[in-house]
Amino acid sequence: MKLSIKTPLAIASIAALAVTGFGASAASAATARTAPVTPASIASPSDAQDAASARAQFNEYLKTADLDDATRAEYEAIGASDESFRAAVQTELAAVRETLRDAGISEGMAGAIDPGDYECSTSELTTWARAKLAAVDPQSWQWYNNGLLGVSPALFLQYWTLMKTPTDPHDAQFGVNGDKTNEMSRTFRALESFWGIDDSEIGLVPFDAKVFADTPEAAADRQFVYDKFGEVNGLISILMMLSVESGVKAGWVDGFPGGVDNPLFTLNAFALDPDRAGDSTGMLADLGITRRVAMGVGLSSMWSEIGLGSVGDRAVLGHEYAHQVQYTHDLFETDLTDESEQTRRSELMADAFSTYFTVSKRGESLNKASALQAMQSFYTVGDCSFENPGHHGTPNQRYASSAWAADFVKAQENQGHIIATEDLATEWERVFPELIAPDAE
Repeated sequence: MKLSIKTPLAIASIAALAVTGFGASAASAATARTAPVTPASIASPSDAQDAASARAQFNEYLKTADLDDATRAEYEAIGASDESFRAAVQTELAAVRETLRDAGISEGMAGAIDPGDYECSTSELTTWARAKLAAVDPQSWQWYNNGLLGVSPALFLQYWTLMKTPTDPHDAQFGVNGDKTNEMSRTFRALESFWGIDDSEIGLVPFDAKVFADTPEAAADRQFVYDKFGEVNGLISILMMLSVESGVKAGWVDGFPGGVDNPLFTLNAFALDPDRAGDSTGMLADLGITRRVAMGVGLSSMWSEIGLGSVGDRAVLGHEYAHQVQYTHDLFETDLTDESEQTRRSELMADAFSTYFTVSKRGESLNKASALQAMQSFYTVGDCSFENPGHHGTPNQRYASSAWAADFVKAQENQGHIIATEDLATEWERVFPELIAPDAE
């Protein structure tokens, strides 16, 4: 039986796999409880995972919150004891995790891939990210990743990016200080033309952390998320607001060197098609989330620092757009049953599709040296988390899939011909077993 696999957060999990404890989060709701949320006087929690501290903040907020009688009574009952509060939050987080699974993001489970079969070494991404992580204040890191009982600023930042309204890419800022804006805009338009997908269907948005700044403009953006999320899940919205605002007020953002510009906030990129999110499609629609590709500023910083700045962002954008191609042509379908194997297949295919675009005469038409750099980009973001359902393939596998596509282009008799997407997928599926064959000595 063919299984339809959805993987909207493609590179997001790469960062999570590369750095222990770092991961992008997302959230959703199972019920439609509404509550207006405003960042009033909020104390900084002494322990981001402590139920008593979180409950105290929650109850303090309720004292001045503008709630109808029924909602107030419900929330007061939730906040009556540590046990009732923890239980309610856990219930909502269970719904959050279910939505993540619907969206193709799963949390750890045993996989069928035997790590002993594969050669796997530390990549440049791993080394670079761990060095950046070592410079972050531990309390700031805990705040960002854990927040209040798991409702974290990382969750908030993911949804802020999802809820942004896509504009003309030229009107946004991509890369560090906008230095990749022209490149990303041009490449995005070239991808639309190359793959033949209606350019009105998919938006391109920057993924940055400026929303955490202690400025009126950033505060207004945060309020937009709290209000919109409150229409879907009031409890999560309140906890999200308490979590984020406490850190902004306490200066925990500054525990990341460079503040809002620290690349660890946005070492991430993803593709999303809400219509392919199963039971969560309605929730995503309620939040105004549309089909898009998001490119993280942190990735641009990383590529530049490890010497792949000329091609790294283009390779990743090509990879993320390849996921949109997979959505359009139903290429997530597979006979594989293990989740980590399913993800590895879709990610390695996206690597190949990206390289096909970057090397093709009708795409980026990279020369040999640049093509090798693009392939190195995928090697760099390979991972060895075999049991993680977000496993993208080892560095060697990612390089091999990219190299296959480059060779495939060069072997074409007509270098200007773009093979039909379904035919390219068929050719790639034929060599897929070779790409993932055990390579350990």
